[in-house]
Amino acid sequence: MRRFTIWVLLMLSLNACSLFSDKPVEAYQLERMRHLQALANWAFEGRVALSNEKDSISAAISWRHNAERDEIELSGPLAQGRVAISVTAEKVVVDDGENRREYSGRVDEVVSEQLGVDMPVSSLRYWVLGVNEPLQTVVEQGGGFLQNGWQVSYRELQRLSSELLPKRMSVEKNKTRIKLIIDQWTLS
Repeated sequence: MRRFTIWVLLMLSLNACSLFSDKPVEAYQLERMRHLQALANWAFEGRVALSNEKDSISAAISWRHNAERDEIELSGPLAQGRVAISVTAEKVVVDDGENRREYSGRVDEVVSEQLGVDMPVSSLRYWVLGVNEPLQTVVEQGGGFLQNGWQVSYRELQRLSSELLPKRMSVEKNKTRIKLIIDQWTLS
């Protein structure tokens, strides 16, 4: 009986080991991902947490990007507190389900003012792809880079066909922090 118990425990422990991936995690390298700066159409679904010394927001995020527009939708648990943000070169539209407002001006300032937490959308549209914003100074660092005063770090990458894309990332500046987990990518 003792031998049978040991055998069962051994089999259970081997089975538990198979739950963990033995696939090595690929390390982030900016140069390997730079070609994605030219990607015109993409979308992702995931989760985001934004925080600063005053406020904190956790939401599901859906972001669709094409050459003319960025469509960002944030929604709390059970679709509570849904906010849709549409960004074009001319304007930013913020729709919270009750009010739809149009703004002109710098997208980052408009979105940050509406959310109450800094969200550098103009740079994030590149950073979520794992690349720096073109024509802006960038300082490469282990696992990410520093750009426009923001520390961008990639915690985990994922494969989609032949492309390597972020799965977990964080962006920090002063006391503002953005954590993003991307569950599903769509490239076209």
